[in-house]
Amino acid sequence: MKITQEDLLEIVEQASTIPERLGTEFLLNGMQNENIVNSRVEYWCQTVAHGNQAQFEKRLAWDGLNLGIIRQALGSVHLADRQNLPAWTKTLKAVLEAIASDPLDALEKSLAQAKYPLDSKEPLPFEELFLSFIEIARQKLTAQSGSTYFLLSAQSHATLERFLLQSLTSLCSQAMGENFLVFRIYEQSSLIRQIGQLGGCHSTEQYDKFIKQMLAGELLGFFQEYAVLARLVATVTDFWVNNLCEFLQRLDSDWSNIQATFQGNTELGQVVAIQLGLSDSHQNGRSVIKISFASGLKLIYKPKDLGLEEAYFQLVAWLNENGIPQHLKVLQLLNCSDYGWVEYVEHSPCPDEPAVARYYQRSGMLLCLLYSLSGTDFHRENIIACGEQPVPIDLEMLMSAVARQEESPYANTNASSLAFERLNYSVLNTLFLPSWELGRDGGAYDMSGLGGSGNQQTHFRKLVWRSINTDGMVLRHEDVKTTSCSNTVILNGVQVSPSDYVRELVEGFHQMYQFLMAHKETFLAANSPLVAFAHQRVRSIFRATQVYASLIKETLQPKLLRDGVERSIALDILSRSLLKYEKKPNSWQIIAAEQQALIHLDIPLFSFYPRSKDLNISADLSVTHYFIEPSYDLIMTRLRQLNETDLEQQIGFIRSSLYTNFASDFSRSLPLSEQPVLNLNTIAPAAEETLLQQAVDIAVELQKRAIRATDGSVTWMGMDYMPESGRLQQKPMGYDFYDGTSGVALFLSALAKVTRDEEFQDLALGTLQPIFNLLRNLNAARETPILEKIGVGGGKGFGSILYALVRSSQFLAKPTLLNDAQSIASLVTPALIASDHKFDIMSGSAGAILGLLTLHQATANLAVLEQAVNCGYHLLGHRTASDAGLRAWRTLNGKILTGFSHGATGIAYALLRLYEVTQNAKFLAAATEAIAYEQSVFSPIAQNYPDFRSEKPDFLVSWCHGAPGIGLARLGSLGILDTDRIRQEIEITLKTTQAFGMQEIDHLCCGNFGRIEMLLVGAQQLERSKLAEIARRQAAWAINRAANTGSFQIFPSLFKGTYNPGFFQGAAGIGYELLRLAYPEKLPSALLWQ
Repeated sequence: MKITQEDLLEIVEQASTIPERLGTEFLLNGMQNENIVNSRVEYWCQTVAHGNQAQFEKRLAWDGLNLGIIRQALGSVHLADRQNLPAWTKTLKAVLEAIASDPLDALEKSLAQAKYPLDSKEPLPFEELFLSFIEIARQKLTAQSGSTYFLLSAQSHATLERFLLQSLTSLCSQAMGENFLVFRIYEQSSLIRQIGQLGGCHSTEQYDKFIKQMLAGELLGFFQEYAVLARLVATVTDFWVNNLCEFLQRLDSDWSNIQATFQGNTELGQVVAIQLGLSDSHQNGRSVIKISFASGLKLIYKPKDLGLEEAYFQLVAWLNENGIPQHLKVLQLLNCSDYGWVEYVEHSPCPDEPAVARYYQRSGMLLCLLYSLSGTDFHRENIIACGEQPVPIDLEMLMSAVARQEESPYANTNASSLAFERLNYSVLNTLFLPSWELGRDGGAYDMSGLGGSGNQQTHFRKLVWRSINTDGMVLRHEDVKTTSCSNTVILNGVQVSPSDYVRELVEGFHQMYQFLMAHKETFLAANSPLVAFAHQRVRSIFRATQVYASLIKETLQPKLLRDGVERSIALDILSRSLLKYEKKPNSWQIIAAEQQALIHLDIPLFSFYPRSKDLNISADLSVTHYFIEPSYDLIMTRLRQLNETDLEQQIGFIRSSLYTNFASDFSRSLPLSEQPVLNLNTIAPAAEETLLQQAVDIAVELQKRAIRATDGSVTWMGMDYMPESGRLQQKPMGYDFYDGTSGVALFLSALAKVTRDEEFQDLALGTLQPIFNLLRNLNAARETPILEKIGVGGGKGFGSILYALVRSSQFLAKPTLLNDAQSIASLVTPALIASDHKFDIMSGSAGAILGLLTLHQATANLAVLEQAVNCGYHLLGHRTASDAGLRAWRTLNGKILTGFSHGATGIAYALLRLYEVTQNAKFLAAATEAIAYEQSVFSPIAQNYPDFRSEKPDFLVSWCHGAPGIGLARLGSLGILDTDRIRQEIEITLKTTQAFGMQEIDHLCCGNFGRIEMLLVGAQQLERSKLAEIARRQAAWAINRAANTGSFQIFPSLFKGTYNPGFFQGAAGIGYELLRLAYPEKLPSALLWQ
């Protein structure tokens, strides 16, 4: 069958992008299908501006467009020169004609197995349809590469062709799968179809028939329907040919230099193994390649200038020669200007434990070097553990520069901005240290160079074919787990945790830092070992690579592969992030370059030179003054400013980061049997003045560590708690009560109240300032996704901010703060409440109730009470029957839990508080039933309530989970619900809490002071002074230990020196509880949201 010019024209015109249509190569039609054009205008407006017409027209205007112009481009168009088609059409035509000439060749499977890169054990979806692409690509590569083709073995060529086949089937399988589904519907019986939907039918009768039909002439029609896909498969095929030709020619011309550089006089031999796709695709499909020669030599080919790598390893060689404590590995490389060859680094285990210790010492040294050279992106795929050597293998993000912030009225004027700036200039920005990202269902995973490992659940999902190439083949979404990576340290076949080598890591960092300080003048001199870095091209990442990868994946959906306009609009979502600015930002021109790369499935690549402030978008286009300062100047400044204070701060970041990697659940206190025996009778109760002085000392430490801005705002670096995973993330403080600035403000306000110290009052008001900035921004935007991300909870969310803000206003006698609280309450809309699926005190509607009731109590605002009632009804409507038939709520990971923070205790407590105000019996009934559920699972043996978060329930003794929090809630609502069973529970929980004694951790959530608060409330509610005395004795014990160790224990002793300013798991909460013990009648119980 002959493929005509008209056949190809139809595909070219339909596949054309919006920028192409607006150029000179296409003619716009005056007459268009108005329905199609209108739907595309609406789709585009929704994609980039959430349907905001004014924002959409602003986006068009920034490109010199308007609705009239773009409407003409959104319908059908004609190619101006209908004789000269794009180059990719030649490949498409050759493939389609080859299929037409021998359509059944691909079905001769025995012949195909020998001729093509097929694997019967790992079939690729619809692979038979793409064998002609392999044939044409092979012919082109053979013709264009000439004799260089034979530098590679036959097996190597088969590997290359297999890679191309995988690429093509991956691109086409979704669209082809839809066609096959329709085909099966017509061909199969309903029974067989049902079996097929389950992926259980292994017959190939219908599949073979479908393949035969497609090869017999329907493939042209398929590509005419999916014109964008036709363009992509032809383009990918051309890129494969062109890039391999380039690679082979370079290999041939460099053969003798490669041998001399890496192997001396030993002959290389033929390339016997090859691996493609070892990096992201850039600049027309180019990526890193690994090759193995017959001689055993393995090399990495990088299609880019290796000047930066060359400069780095020259520096490492200089450091080794000049006496750093442990030598770092220097890689051999051959830089050929536009590309180069690098020694391959094997992932290998450590021979013994001392080697592991040296590995982490070197890791600390490497971290210091990366920090000093402003390196970033050193995640787990860019580090290889080669015995006792940590080796960075992708250095393109050394010498990174800081982009100038666009026109924002709050840029660098508030404390939050300064805190993020501090983070960006710290060791954490290297991405070498452990750092958590949220996975699916709130789990967390670590992608860092030091801590990232395999088999971690991520937030990604992928499409996976099952029962491939059978009548029952089916496409499913499956969760993605991280694969094993070469950054892991192995000893005796077991992966080693960096948290076991904190001392070595810190020691290595300290040693390298001291070395750099000692040689500061050498590095700052005109002939500095760093001079070579000044002239190298450095990569700049405008957006996270994962954003681009996800967008490519999204735009390969079949519905976006029919017409180039649809895919162009989908890609233009990139412009959305810049539309927040009133005026066209300096970086606007980057958008078009991003889209141009993504059209061809490339990850956009931008660069700069360390002596310049300009960002290079392409060879002839740049964004001037994009960076605040040249990165080379930044490095010189950093080296010039190396000092002991910065060293201490960076080591603090290192320890904190490693702690977040180590700790997974902070409520897992030591079991009773493991607690040391403690005789409290030998300890005098803490006196009022002692308690107050300890609280003042905590506030003074907060003052020292505060990050202050010119607008008066104050914040800190803190630990963000992620409830679903039980993980902490080191970052600038947010705004929440649990671990944000509102919690710190509550403590400082209470301290100002009892001391009448204006300095603490001013610090408290400054700490609240970030919340006012947040409120100003939220009132301006009111975007639902942002509000939902903040949430409604009482620990983390709007409810939490409300509680802290109202109480702070009362402590400080600043009633104007209530106005801000009411503005925040207005954001808790019915829609936001309806979006809550967490329900609990910490992050859900139960916590919102407590915050709203606190505001209602202070203002008597009935609208606020109505919001609380809405939250109550939301909870009533989302109960689930437990195994005992009693209803409660599924919270963390969809489980019905006990306890205060995430369980039935906290939700029931909130409903009882709501019942107290409204007298709505429905709330009382729901709370009573939830309490009955907890009573039904109580363990008489453990004298405690099971924590169902893990498969094997534990019995914890903390505020968040277990007897203390449950008893505290029963005490706090005793005036509302007072029964014999409730009284019995209170006595049991008091006994269990006292028997537990003291443990290593002091903070409120999971530590000693949370249990102390339960005893204090028990003393108040039950009028038992003995309980208050015990609470003060326990506080005295913690104070004495803090005096001996240097601080209260916020984290395990292994991570001494790690600091967290937050309320529930940090210093502020301990400070507040000390004040509570000193002045129980003046200050309410914050753990009860009183």
